[in-house]
Amino acid sequence: MTALLDIRGLSRHFGALRAVDDVSFAVARGEIVALIGPNGAGKSTCFSMLMGELRPTGGQILLDGQDITRWPTRRIWRAGVGRTFQITATYPSMRVVENVQVALMSHHRRSFALVPRARGLYRDRAMELLATVGMAEQAARPAAVLAYGDLKRLDLAMALAHDPRLLLMDEPTAGMAPAERAALMTLVSDIARDRGTAILFTEHDMDAVFAHAERILVLDRGRLIAEGPPAAIQADRSVQEVYLGSALEDAAPAAAQREETP
Repeated sequence: MTALLDIRGLSRHFGALRAVDDVSFAVARGEIVALIGPNGAGKSTCFSMLMGELRPTGGQILLDGQDITRWPTRRIWRAGVGRTFQITATYPSMRVVENVQVALMSHHRRSFALVPRARGLYRDRAMELLATVGMAEQAARPAAVLAYGDLKRLDLAMALAHDPRLLLMDEPTAGMAPAERAALMTLVSDIARDRGTAILFTEHDMDAVFAHAERILVLDRGRLIAEGPPAAIQADRSVQEVYLGSALEDAAPAAAQREETP
């Protein structure tokens, strides 16, 4: 597969602290890749550099062969890199469909249209996106009354409004019940397959990681210590030491099921 995202020797230092230290990896179109590691491993710093929120100390970030290392956040976003957040970035006072309409207005550079006549702008497309994430029936509800799992789905619909080639997902299942986690990650897998969207996500729920990631990257103290398919990562001694063995052992059934699925 051709690399959509190509990271080469990426580093970010804060004085003597090497938050991210000479990290290299690639993500192909339509591929689902998990970036995992203990707290303080450098995952959030890595995401912040990919979105232009932090300038790297060294290294390169290539998107479809183009160097975007020092691009500002908005330019990276315009180039097709979307992001969802651990804490959802929705508008509580607006209806569900209006949240998606606002995202579509931004995508089409129609932010100036935030006046009463904007109520009908891109409504049909907003409803299509809500249907994609299973939220069409809640379109008229205020976002403020949604359950947390539904807020996560709305956040995903808003990210998809920008038609991203690469979607960065920061702890997509955080705060969700087990059934909601499974449903959301299945939805994300379907989106990657159907749209060809590359997915790079961080996650502490190892069941979600081993059930849905095609490849796993493991960070520890800023360095990439392992990379490979779920079964290889589970068997890696250095990864077992980082997670003290328990998280990976708990996720064994999900990893085994994925390896056996044709």
